[in-house]
Amino acid sequence: MKLVLEVTSGPFQGQQIQAKAGETVSIGRTPKASNPLADNFMSGAHFAVECDANGCRLRDLNSRNGTKLNNELVTEAVLKNGDQIHAGRTNFLVRIEAVPKSESVPAPTPLKSGEVATGAVAQKPSSRGKKAEKIKPPAPPLSKGIPPREVMTERRMTAVEPAPQIESAPPSTPIERVPSPTPPAEVIPAAALDSYEAATPDGRLLHILSNQPQTLMALIDAVHDGKVLELLRNTGEQYQSLYRSEQNPKIAPYLVRPPPRSELLKQMIQRGWGHQWGIYLTCPLSLPELREHFRTSLMVSMPDGMELFSRFYDPVFFRTFLETCTADEA
Repeated sequence: MKLVLEVTSGPFQGQQIQAKAGETVSIGRTPKASNPLADNFMSGAHFAVECDANGCRLRDLNSRNGTKLNNELVTEAVLKNGDQIHAGRTNFLVRIEAVPKSESVPAPTPLKSGEVATGAVAQKPSSRGKKAEKIKPPAPPLSKGIPPREVMTERRMTAVEPAPQIESAPPSTPIERVPSPTPPAEVIPAAALDSYEAATPDGRLLHILSNQPQTLMALIDAVHDGKVLELLRNTGEQYQSLYRSEQNPKIAPYLVRPPPRSELLKQMIQRGWGHQWGIYLTCPLSLPELREHFRTSLMVSMPDGMELFSRFYDPVFFRTFLETCTADEA
């Protein structure tokens, strides 16, 4: 039995992830997952699928936004052919296929001396290895003082160190680089590696928010995190409470205007993204004008006439309430 997850939406549309009998694969935003996808709405390790002789199962890995199977949030479920999985902003189509005996994966055996592990199966080096080594074009010699080349893999940079010189080789033999055990990553120019905006998910988000055609605003509060008030009070940037007085500052919503690429915006992204601080928006209005507009939405009248305080700027309002409210409530 083999399970295939085909990505049906997003930039990775068409990509396939496979799990054979006895295997467990995980999907998420970072290399913590065996199959990382650059979806900033996923958790680092979002969900896993595993197969055995009895079938295939889906398991949520305590993700922040949850995993949906056929539009229902699940923590664990049995998978069937044709099921739809949704995580972050990515959709997956489940295909369960029978595997011919000739393609079955043998059980892993202990490594013997001289064997090289590749994935889950150990392979012996080719008997023609020495001949291949002789005809392999030598790598250029390393010059002293030049740091090892850096490559970027999703969220982190790792230095590829030169292999130690073999004792039996003559001094003039160039040192060969040891290939990375991970799949080859796209090599990015050195200038881009030094750029925070290019090298990290937080930086890419900073780049997106800082390059909006209209003024960027944020509507946040300190209900879920007391650090919000501390951050706003220590910044020199413009912000204002939606309340007329400064009573209950810990629960008041604040309209903030973080300048592009400012330290305030960096801190809001690094400390608040995914922690329910509030929402970002763009608007041609000034901060005082936008504040007056938002004040009209602080109270709402329910169909039965009852007036309620509205936390419309809380991300849960969009993710939970609007998906479950009645037509009259909407």
